[in-house]
Amino acid sequence: MAQLVLQDVRKRFGKVEVIHGVDLEVKDGEFVVFVGPSGCGKSTLLRMIAGLEEVSGGDVVIGDERMNEVAPSDRGIAMVFQSYALYPHKDVYGNMAFALRHAGEDKKVIDERVRKAADILGLEDLLKRRPKELSGGQRQRVAIGRAIVRDPAIFLFDEPLSNLDAALRVQMRVEILRLHQRLKTTMVYVTHDQVEAMTLADRIVVLRDGRIEQVGTPLELYHHPKNQFVAGFIGSPRMNFLPARAAGEGRVTAAGSGPIEMPVEPRAEAGELTLGIRPEHVEMVAPGQGTVAGEVLVAERLGGETFLHVELDGKETVVVKADGGVTQKPADRVGLRFPPEALHLFGGDGQAFARRERQGVIA
Repeated sequence: MAQLVLQDVRKRFGKVEVIHGVDLEVKDGEFVVFVGPSGCGKSTLLRMIAGLEEVSGGDVVIGDERMNEVAPSDRGIAMVFQSYALYPHKDVYGNMAFALRHAGEDKKVIDERVRKAADILGLEDLLKRRPKELSGGQRQRVAIGRAIVRDPAIFLFDEPLSNLDAALRVQMRVEILRLHQRLKTTMVYVTHDQVEAMTLADRIVVLRDGRIEQVGTPLELYHHPKNQFVAGFIGSPRMNFLPARAAGEGRVTAAGSGPIEMPVEPRAEAGELTLGIRPEHVEMVAPGQGTVAGEVLVAERLGGETFLHVELDGKETVVVKADGGVTQKPADRVGLRFPPEALHLFGGDGQAFARRERQGVIA
């Protein structure tokens, strides 16, 4: 196992800089997920850690060694890609053993490592099968097993579940979590799927346009986003945002509401404001009794829960996460209450106002 440190890491393609001075420390044995929209630089950053992309500035340090000029094969890392990249003419055993054979390892060592990895991943009965005889999930397990046999200091995963269907992605997320718990090896994982990030990570690194927006545990990012971008990116469905105006004494108005008390540190509330509240924190009440009122546009019934899309009288739309048994339907009038302790407020620069912590739904 090993610690990974990025010190002012930069990447340029010609005159265009795409990674802008990233500083990050990944602790020994930690599972860290890079997440962000397409084009934010997360895969480029991972490839620089792996040595597959040259570092234009700054340092990549693994353990106590600077890795900028070290060949990928000598960095003590193993990478699992989005494509399985299995040899079609080799069976599972041959695919998992290939790198060790190429490195000249002893046959007994190779056999021990392959069979141990197969046991960890539940591949013991598939060692003689070829890739075309495997399901997508089985092929991905083989690709992970090929990384395990190398006994790396750090595992790197580049969107490894993107090619799987929804059910298999859930299954593989559980298997990767169990793998980390068993191996206790440092892992860095790239995904554009914030649900994957929330369920897998010890800490999440949110990236945008080649810069780190926020680093923290899943719940830290969920309950205490530093800015509106993080607040909107983390969480599914996304946080509701409403344009707001200062109403004095730590209050705002939004979407035709009366003054709403805000749990934020008092400071000058100048410029444009945005009120944020997550769908599960919106309380549905009788029309005329809540913070705002509106009309149900769509009811997404998922069994155990229902998502109501409500058009407010101010024409903004709010998503409400409700119990699966709610009876509201399109065209019904509803009132919505915004509990003060669940609210977030963002300034015109997108930065979150500091919170006064209270007991309630905010952890």
